[in-house]
Amino acid sequence: MTETATGVGGPPLALAYQHAPVATLRATVALCFLVGEIISLVVLAFGDRLGMTQVVYAMGLVPVLVAGMVASHLVHRRINQRMLRMGVLVFALVSGAVVLLRG
Repeated sequence: MTETATGVGGPPLALAYQHAPVATLRATVALCFLVGEIISLVVLAFGDRLGMTQVVYAMGLVPVLVAGMVASHLVHRRINQRMLRMGVLVFALVSGAVVLLRG
């Protein structure tokens, strides 16, 4: 809900799952983002706010998406529980600092 409403869903969700096993955190965060984005797209489409311009911009981001997926497969087995938790905490701290500085 926080992702769709505000665009700030990652840090709270990652903090909630910071003690979960690596595979559980990755799968849960990925599924929540997927469901949230699908809901957002459906709402935008029904509200006539999703046009060809947005679709073209989104298609331009597909190579970045593919690069992220490839990078994920290369490093996911090398990240243990402690490293992941530290990454989650740093991510949340930096995200919170950026929000505070921009506000």
